Amino acid sequence: MRTLFVFAAIIFMYQPARLQTSQAEREQIRRGKIESIVRLQDIRAPFDAALLSDDDPVIRRRAALACGSLQDTSAVGLLARRLSDPDSATALAAAFAIGQTGSRLSERGRQSLEHDLIWNRLKDTKAAGRLIEEIGKFGTQSALRDLLTVAGNTAAGGHLTDLMMSVARFAIRGISSPEAVKFLLRRLRGGTRAPWQAVYALQRTGDNRETRGSIAVIRKLESSTDPLVRMNLATLIGKVRDAGGPADCLMRMAGLDPDWRVRVNALKALGQFSWKGNAGVIATFRRAFSDSNPHIAITALSVFPAIGADANDTSGEALRALRELASIAENRSADIPWQVQAESAGALAKIDRKVPRALLSGSQIANGKLRARLLVSAGESGDQAAAGLLSAAVAPGDPQIVSAALAGFQALAHRTPEDRQLADSVYRAAIRSLGIHDMAVVSTAAGVLEDSLFRRREAVRPLLEALKDLHPPGDTETMQDLIGALGEIRDSSASGALIELLRSGEPALAGAAVTSLRKITGRDYSSRVVGGSGNVRPEADFEFLRSLPPVVSVKLETSKGNILIDLDAVGAPFTTMSMVKLSEERAFYRGLTFHRVVPNFVVQGGDPRGDGWGGPGYSIRSEFSMEQFGTGTVGIASAGKDTEGSQFFITHSPQPHLDGRYTVVGKVTSGMDVVDRLQVGDRINEMKILR
Repeated sequence: MRTLFVFAAIIFMYQPARLQTSQAEREQIRRGKIESIVRLQDIRAPFDAALLSDDDPVIRRRAALACGSLQDTSAVGLLARRLSDPDSATALAAAFAIGQTGSRLSERGRQSLEHDLIWNRLKDTKAAGRLIEEIGKFGTQSALRDLLTVAGNTAAGGHLTDLMMSVARFAIRGISSPEAVKFLLRRLRGGTRAPWQAVYALQRTGDNRETRGSIAVIRKLESSTDPLVRMNLATLIGKVRDAGGPADCLMRMAGLDPDWRVRVNALKALGQFSWKGNAGVIATFRRAFSDSNPHIAITALSVFPAIGADANDTSGEALRALRELASIAENRSADIPWQVQAESAGALAKIDRKVPRALLSGSQIANGKLRARLLVSAGESGDQAAAGLLSAAVAPGDPQIVSAALAGFQALAHRTPEDRQLADSVYRAAIRSLGIHDMAVVSTAAGVLEDSLFRRREAVRPLLEALKDLHPPGDTETMQDLIGALGEIRDSSASGALIELLRSGEPALAGAAVTSLRKITGRDYSSRVVGGSGNVRPEADFEFLRSLPPVVSVKLETSKGNILIDLDAVGAPFTTMSMVKLSEERAFYRGLTFHRVVPNFVVQGGDPRGDGWGGPGYSIRSEFSMEQFGTGTVGIASAGKDTEGSQFFITHSPQPHLDGRYTVVGKVTSGMDVVDRLQVGDRINEMKILR
């Protein structure tokens, strides 16, 4: 209640002294209220009816959007009433906030809410389309059935695309039905003009009888002029077990499609089937190995071991492919990108079941990332000759090498799970690694110790000792991994330390502790969590925020070219402020690299360590917004809600499953071709704020 009194006092301060106010005074009042909303959102204080019922529609809208980040279930009733707001933007924001919050309700609470929304609110709101889609984020099986009844035909009102995306969001959560699939299949009757959202939703529903029965019709979408249709078509065919002979269709898309993203998805889809002895498919992969686009080559190399081709394959094409793999892995001419070389060595190790030759040659590998990848490949090979090599590499030194060696050691033991001596060696290496005091190494060790092959009660004490040496926010992700390992071991001796974390004031850590305590004790400790606003965040610098325009233009100068980005200072004010300050005051991003690239998903950078474990030394709040992850969307990486820092990612294509789960801070306005060329290790020369 104290927070509500504070809020009331803040609002009172901004009440006008006279009945008549000037435009300047009204703007000042509005600015003060908006800053109050931003401040209360930052400290994660609850909102009440005074904000959501303000006379100013801008304030109502900003308050509703803030609720989308707060996700406070006590506000759901107020948000439902705002669906009938005369201001359509406020109604849209309320629908978004309900979608963000509904999953936090009990099963009974969700059922009550969804029934009210579908049968009462939907017909009277200006945000009907948005509400239909948002219900897919939390609705039950009954909600899916009811939405299809209410909005599933053209005559019902022009929200078919919203319903397609709602069906997709249900399916992402594992909820689908034959009726939902049939609804999507009807959307494909337009042939090559079918909307990509229908194909995306259909591939999210996965393998089912209805889709299998229509596979011939579905495959005709290969002729669509929309690459988003074709890339989702490829993924769909890969998921359908009886795909009606997918080889020809997928081979054409993998080898000939003009859009590299479609080719990547088609190669991944081919990897879902066994093609042993199929010369055509193997040749498609072999040609892709040396494609000029590294995304295509890397995908083909990573997928190839799954299709079943090996030295015993009767097809001569398989032998040619293996020779090609060996040539790329050896890279004698040194003109092959190391990322492609590393993936080829990994593929060959899995197929030949031998340690990569480069590791056995005794020569030094100057590229640390390449060496790290080869160490993982050594373990994945299952070659027992890797054991000594990996054991020796798990020693204090370069963290990326230690982490990779430990991960490789773990993979090696899984290849021969009956070898208890090897499992003991991996366990001891993981225990030793807990004392190296590096985030990446400790997290990797925690992942080993929670693995059922190495899980032992004796690990509890060293895990707890490692936990005591770490502190948020910089170590939050590693602490979560340690807490998770303790939960998997399920030893009651860890309970006391985990209960202490409930009072840490760190929501991410407390949530992890609740989950682990439930596994250990069978009890729900969520009521014992002591609220808090997190640790070591920058103060709300409103003077600086006022100096920012609504859109902040940024030039990202990289080793592959320049990328222009518009940052959203309205939808993500603290995130935008953080990036601008890091750039202008600390030149933070200068010289950093892109440490993660997943073809047709994201490129990620902004880590001072260069391995995904670094940050600016503080955390910022999640600022969820109505912006969705399309092609070229700039998002902020996190280890859970309110753990964001300096790492950002850019999407290659629409990724709806990220919507509302990660902060959208901006959008690429120019240079998407540069984004598409970026690979692991490419450099950020400078991030310039264009004032």
